[in-house]
Amino acid sequence: MKLKWTLDQLYFYLVCFVMLITVIVGVINLVQAGVDLLLPVPEAGIDYYAPKEIRNELYSRSTLPDEIIEQELKAQQEFRQKQAQRQNLASALARLLRGAAQILIAVPIYLYHWRKIPLLQQDLKSE
Repeated sequence: MKLKWTLDQLYFYLVCFVMLITVIVGVINLVQAGVDLLLPVPEAGIDYYAPKEIRNELYSRSTLPDEIIEQELKAQQEFRQKQAQRQNLASALARLLRGAAQILIAVPIYLYHWRKIPLLQQDLKSE
């Protein structure tokens, strides 16, 4: 039996292929976002304190006590860590929503086109 491809069949198979890939990418995004939400990446241990030379210069220029400068540097480090955690959370949530949107859009399009393919083949056989 010789396989005859019509332009309609090619279109429907191509759309199904693209939507299937889109669903796979959406599932991957969902899994990655889920992992990021459940197991957040720990901070790399970056020391936000200024190097000793700069800190010493701060101490020499400032009229504030050294304890206050240390408290301020520590507060800045904590702020940056919290900011990085919020950014990681926002990124994971955005990826989660993007993956869900890809799946919600691609699945109905895929199913519609996949169900139309047998109808096209029946039309070809009846001709």
